Amino acid sequence: MTRRTGVRGSSANPTSRVVAGAFDARLRVHTLTDGQLILVRPLLASDREQLAARYDELSPDARRARFGSPPDQLSPRELERLLDLDYDGRFALAAFVVHDGQPRGVGVARYARRMDDPTIAEVAVVVLDAYQRRGIGTLLLTDLIDVARRHGVATFTATVRWENGALLDAIRAVGATVKPEEPGVAAVTFALDDPPPASARDDRPCIPAATGTMIERESERE
Repeated sequence: MTRRTGVRGSSANPTSRVVAGAFDARLRVHTLTDGQLILVRPLLASDREQLAARYDELSPDARRARFGSPPDQLSPRELERLLDLDYDGRFALAAFVVHDGQPRGVGVARYARRMDDPTIAEVAVVVLDAYQRRGIGTLLLTDLIDVARRHGVATFTATVRWENGALLDAIRAVGATVKPEEPGVAAVTFALDDPPPASARDDRPCIPAATGTMIERESERE
C-alpha cells in the first residue's frame, strides 16, 4: 500500500484555472512502501508524447483490459480523445516516477460523467505492467475520488471482464457492487463515501491495475 507524505507546489503548473481549482494547482507527492516517490497531477495536453509512448509499453493483456479492442498504436484521433478533458465532466490524473532525472508517466486514472446524471461517472485506471501491484492504481483512484467529490460526483461505475478475478475481489473488498452486465463483462458500482480515517487507509486492499484494469466504455466508441 501507499502512504501520503505531503503536497508540494508543482513546477509544471496546469495552465487552466479549472484544473487549478479542481486539484488545488499543486502536485501531490506519495511514497510507496518501497520508498519510490510517485507524483500525481492532472493529465495535460503537453503529456501527449508520453501518453503515446507509454501505451506502446503496455502488454497485450493490459491493453485489452483497458480498451477492449485495442489498436496496435494510438492514432492522433485517439490521442485527441484521451486528452479531451474539461477538468469537470471529464477529468484525468497522471502518475509519474522520476527516471534518469526526468518524470516518467506510469499510470492514468480518469472519469467521465454520465450525460443523463452528472452525479454518476464512469471510471478507468491503467498502470504500466512494470509498475503494477505496488499500490499506484490505488493511490490514483483515491486522488481521483477526492477530485470527483469536489465536482459533485457521488457514484463511480465501471465495466470489468470476469476473467479479471483479482481486480473484482479487490473492488468488492472496498465495498463495490459487482453484477453481471453482458457475456464476459461485470458491471461495477461504488459510492464515493467519505474517506476512511488516515489510520485506516494503509489497510485497504491494493486495487490491481495490472492484470486487469477497469474498462472505460467511452474509450471504445468511435
